[in-house]
Amino acid sequence: MPDLTDLTGPDRQSAAPSLDDAYARYAAGLRARDPRSVPMSEAQFERYSLGSSWLTGLKEVAKRVVQTCRLVVGIHDYEYYLDHMRSRHPQVTPLTREAFYRYCLEARYPSAERSGGRCPC
Repeated sequence: MPDLTDLTGPDRQSAAPSLDDAYARYAAGLRARDPRSVPMSEAQFERYSLGSSWLTGLKEVAKRVVQTCRLVVGIHDYEYYLDHMRSRHPQVTPLTREAFYRYCLEARYPSAERSGGRCPC
């Protein structure tokens, strides 16, 4: 299954670094390499920087697109399931990703043993 941890990182709650901090690091690094150089303005840096908020927004959009595609084909979102289990049932150990998907597929398309030999259609 597609996973967005490459885009979102392992900690979903982590905040994006401040743009002011990123600009200060950029300007300091530029001046360290060449003291005569003139850094771009903060507005230009925000526009062209990958550290700006548009990338964070793009990550959220990508996450929502994948979640929607999974729901369209009947596969529930594992990250949503984990959040639900942590908040509502902290004493219960959540299913593994593979067991969760197996459970969802079995619920949508029951096997012959579970459904009494009927077609799931």
